[in-house]
Amino acid sequence: MSAVSKIIGHDNVRQRLWAALGQGRVHHAYLFEGPKGLGKATFAVQFAMAANCDEQDVPCGVCEPCTQIRAESHPDVWVVRPSASSSTQTISVDQIREVVRKVGYHRFSARRRMVIIDPAEAMTPTAANALLKTLEEPPEGTGFVLVTHQADALLPTIRSRCQRIRFGPVPSHSLTQWLQDKQVEDAARIAAFSAGCPGRALSLSEGEWRSRVLLRDGFIAMCSSDTARLFEWSKKLCSGSRQQWEPKVLLILEIAEELLADVCKLSVGQSDNLLHFDCDETLQRWSAIGWPTSVSRCSDAVQDARKDLARNVPGRLALEALGSQFQASFKRV
Repeated sequence: MSAVSKIIGHDNVRQRLWAALGQGRVHHAYLFEGPKGLGKATFAVQFAMAANCDEQDVPCGVCEPCTQIRAESHPDVWVVRPSASSSTQTISVDQIREVVRKVGYHRFSARRRMVIIDPAEAMTPTAANALLKTLEEPPEGTGFVLVTHQADALLPTIRSRCQRIRFGPVPSHSLTQWLQDKQVEDAARIAAFSAGCPGRALSLSEGEWRSRVLLRDGFIAMCSSDTARLFEWSKKLCSGSRQQWEPKVLLILEIAEELLADVCKLSVGQSDNLLHFDCDETLQRWSAIGWPTSVSRCSDAVQDARKDLARNVPGRLALEALGSQFQASFKRV
């Protein structure tokens, strides 16, 4: 019996990759893609364990190869991440050149040498280009797994050399049951907020979701209020340094997009799987008065706010422009 914790969902991916291992038809490079929090990096490690486990067909989690790979101490399995010394959180060309150099050596003990790059979009363009030749024609018995949350951010030449494996969201009912098994309170609500991402659900269950609900409820209240309330709201959210307020502002933008997505679903008669199902009254009202023109304008306002933040526009100005559009669209009359 395997001692490895089962990753929730992705059974089709597991069956496909484990079958490839059993048939000896493993591709030389995989691209694991999908939103953050789906377990892609954990799955990549378990794939490397399965490829080298002494049990041959499953990662047992207790044999020497499995324990070494899980501890990231196996001489033939490497995880490449942004350097701790990198202020830009990038994977440098020097890191990739070191990988290319090392895969040229004979394997120590692995049946299959594995290189996991997480996240792949962190590679600088120079680093990505330095990987191309080896990624296309790695030494025999060597494979790559690139983990990405933003596949479109990768060079087309990187994507074209990989077999793409898409990780989709875990169904809400499965995620709810998984959280309930972990004794998580408000499991259904947290599962809805997590958009099918178990990692995100765990973060939310540790208290993050309460802060998120407070931000959401404050945003909705602002949308139904006046300009004075808008200025008070933006001032409170953007107090302190940029490092302090920017995560909150980015979360507001994420929440605004989620609310708009729910409005879109309701507007076309889809009331199932709403992320913010506990705000049904507000969503129904927004749908009645704002579909489709106001929803489109507010969606544009969210993107404009993101662009403003990327240009170092003060957070208050970005939020006030956003809030003004939402008030004009959805304020109760």
